[in-house]
Amino acid sequence: MVVALDGSPSLISAYRPRMIAGMLPHSRSLHAAIGFLELGMPDDAWEELDSLPPGQREFADVRELRISISLRMEKWHAARIEAEEMAGRDPGNPGWWISWAYALRREKSVYEAREILWEAARRHPEELMISYNLACYASVLGELDEARRLLSEVFAKDANFRQMAAGDPDLDAVFAAGGMV
Repeated sequence: MVVALDGSPSLISAYRPRMIAGMLPHSRSLHAAIGFLELGMPDDAWEELDSLPPGQREFADVRELRISISLRMEKWHAARIEAEEMAGRDPGNPGWWISWAYALRREKSVYEAREILWEAARRHPEELMISYNLACYASVLGELDEARRLLSEVFAKDANFRQMAAGDPDLDAVFAAGGMV
């Protein structure tokens, strides 16, 4: 999963290499939908995916893009339902869990989203994006020591997360209370 600068899950750029290599029956629609989304036209992207035959709408990459579109349109409930279903179908893909938690956080609460990420961390202990998001949730909830501990672990494994953290408003409390690790 690719993450946008605002910290939200962004799956768009991950599609281009897969589409070029595979050229599956639904590739043209995926390519068009991604283009619409990149141009800031999520409604058109959604319509493009809706034009697919029903069987092709169930492909994982189509569902993944539908989640991205829903997130972009701030349709938290739709994104949550889709991501939750996909996490149930394919629990080995950490991206489903991350998207599910992100949408759940926006739809309901950080507390509920954190429960999803704890389960995701149990299943995917090496997925740094899960730990990073848990650090963000800890910060938002005022659990700054826990946020620092998680960030320290993430930064030790991948220093690129420091740049993301520097611009992440969820971590403002960590910065305000004495900085990063």
